[in-house]
Amino acid sequence: MAFMVKSMVGGQLKNLTGGLGGEEKSEGEKSPAEAQGMTREEYEEYQRQLVEEKMERDAQFAQRKAERATFRSHFRDKYRLPK
Repeated sequence: MAFMVKSMVGGQLKNLTGGLGGEEKSEGEKSPAEAQGMTREEYEEYQRQLVEEKMERDAQFAQRKAERATFRSHFRDKYRLPK
């Protein structure tokens, strides 16, 4: 309820005053870096680290998947099992 009143009255007040007093960002308009309490450079480094970690996890998963496939084919051949 307070949000609706603030948005309705606040918008009208800005129109009346012409937006004087500087541009203040509300909580909803923060950049992702500001929302997490980081500088832009820290946030970009954090995002790079996340991407690198995801790539490493994907590579490890692909390797384990290939190893399992090798084991399955080995046991299929050994015990003459159909696919």
